[in-house]
Amino acid sequence: MAASKLRSVTATASYVALEDIPCSFVSILNKTGAALVIEVASDSGTDKEITLADGLSIGLTVISNAKELRIKSATGTTGVQIVTE
Repeated sequence: MAASKLRSVTATASYVALEDIPCSFVSILNKTGAALVIEVASDSGTDKEITLADGLSIGLTVISNAKELRIKSATGTTGVQIVTE
């Protein structure tokens, strides 16, 4: 596993996968100025999304890689920060 490191990622109006980073846990901080929507790439659907308000953070367990998660934001494109472990 790669060492923990703070990374900035970009959200778009359509879902985009997080970076290809081997890990078992992803912390996501939303500083986009808008809601950020998160989903598991292999299990999508409107009833399976997590909406993260601006300024909030969440920690999610993944099986083996950060790219298992996808994000989108209707208006904010920059300001998403992640830490992987």
